[in-house]
Amino acid sequence: MKTVLALLLLAFVSSCAVEALSCYTCSASDSNEACNNKTVQNCSSADDTCMTTVITALKVHSITKLCATKSVCDTTAAASNSEGKVTCCNTDLCNVSGSTTATLNVLLLGASAALLFLVSRITA
Repeated sequence: MKTVLALLLLAFVSSCAVEALSCYTCSASDSNEACNNKTVQNCSSADDTCMTTVITALKVHSITKLCATKSVCDTTAAASNSEGKVTCCNTDLCNVSGSTTATLNVLLLGASAALLFLVSRITA
C-alpha cells in the first residue's frame, strides 16, 4: 500500500505541466509601482530568472525588469556598482519589489521540507 501511494505521488508530480516563468517587465521606469503596472511576461524556456536593475543617479531611480538566464543575472549583479543594484529571483512574479522576496523563499523551503517529511513517513 505504501509503495502504491508513493508511486501515485510520483506519477502526479511528474505529470504536472511545466509552465514558463512569469516576470514583471519594464524599461527605465521611475518607480516600482509604475514598473509593475506595465507588463507581465511569460519568459522563454531558456530564461529561468527574473532580473531587476535599479540605477540611482542624482536621487532619480531608473528601474528595469526582465526575463534572463541565471548566469546573465548573476554576472550582471556581480558587475554592478554603488549606483546600480541588480537582484535575481526564480519564481513567478518574484520581482514585484526591487529586491528578492526572502519571505516567499522561506515559505517554499518550509513547504518542501514538510512534503519530504510526509513522503518519508508514508514510505517508512
